[in-house]
Amino acid sequence: MRTFYDLGINTDNIDKLRNMYITKPTKIQEQAIPLILKGKDIIGKAQTGTGKTLAFVLPLIQMLDENISIPQVLILTPTRELALQITTVVEELLKDSAFDVVSVYGGHDVEKQKNQLKNNAQFVVGTPGRILDHIREGSINFKNLKHVVIDEADQMMAFGFMEDLDLLFDKTPQKIQKMIFSATIPDMIRKLARKIMNNAINIDIDPESVVIDNIRQVVVRTTEERRLQSLEMALKEFKPFMAMIFCKSKERANELYDNMVNLRYDVEILHGDFSQNKRENIMKRFRELKFPFLVTTDISARGMDIDGITHVFNYDIPRQIEYYIHRVGRTGRAGEKGIAVSFVADKEVEQMKKIQKTVGISIPEVYDRSSDERKRMNIETLLEGKVKTKEVRYRKTTKSKPSLVNARKSGKKRTNPRKGSSK
Repeated sequence: MRTFYDLGINTDNIDKLRNMYITKPTKIQEQAIPLILKGKDIIGKAQTGTGKTLAFVLPLIQMLDENISIPQVLILTPTRELALQITTVVEELLKDSAFDVVSVYGGHDVEKQKNQLKNNAQFVVGTPGRILDHIREGSINFKNLKHVVIDEADQMMAFGFMEDLDLLFDKTPQKIQKMIFSATIPDMIRKLARKIMNNAINIDIDPESVVIDNIRQVVVRTTEERRLQSLEMALKEFKPFMAMIFCKSKERANELYDNMVNLRYDVEILHGDFSQNKRENIMKRFRELKFPFLVTTDISARGMDIDGITHVFNYDIPRQIEYYIHRVGRTGRAGEKGIAVSFVADKEVEQMKKIQKTVGISIPEVYDRSSDERKRMNIETLLEGKVKTKEVRYRKTTKSKPSLVNARKSGKKRTNPRKGSSK
């Protein structure tokens, strides 16, 4: 494996990466960094959890011109959450430098953002609509813009941002480096790339490597009536340190959250009905380990980099196959091991088969559809899930340093019930 130095990253940035406990480049970083440093336009197809943020942030920081104090890099994201996360990464890498970054998105004070843009930020990270607002008001100057990144491009399309992107590229310099990163590259993204890019180089990272290599997966066959009991059983057996529990809808998430609060679990909930400030506060508290369990929907399945998530529980199987990868990709990040448990009722069996066929894996199953099946359950299979195509059996760590996966002494419950947060 090549090192960051081999890829062209300088020693100052390598030292900063080391302080972030990042020592080896991922596949997308190996392929993208040298091309970006050469000024090439690229289309990078890579799933969440592959390290694609650093794949473009690292070389772009290294290409900044100290003599230019206005924006040189524009990173476009479909959501405010992703904009904030990328901004946090850039801030960490810009420490002790002459450069600065500002995040620009809806839901926050426009005047405050205008003031930040006046303070000579070379990096701008934001959502297309708010960036266009600042262009129209003359509060952002792109005359020295040199690089543009569209991150999570397929989500841009899904959220209806394609018209905004067309308008935005009409208002930015034409002869600049452009990069598109996305989990999928649908025809509309290809069409945009042909319009705005110059001889773009395609990078395609195998999605299977995201799901298979670092994540133990297991299916718990259950019934609709026993789904909550099956989750309780799994929390008791796995003892998660930090877990995300995904539901198929906001209504389902609200229901599960209320049930878990009544069962005295230390849990929070996050979905699209929450205000921006509330969502940011919940995510901040989750990162700070203020609570171990987050019930959520697919709003959190993509673009949220949270260190330390040891387990993902699919309370419901996602309707779209790609979201299984996105959900599971919340754990097993940056070379760490993770565990993904999916609760599958009879009506979801066919969808689970499609997921395994699409991703190219076979996931072991245990049965919890009745009290008798619970008694006969093979706990070894549950706890030591094996990805058959790789023929790898993951065992409990025997190293002196405790594994986060088994670090919590028990699935943490509240000492006293608390009222649920407003939905």
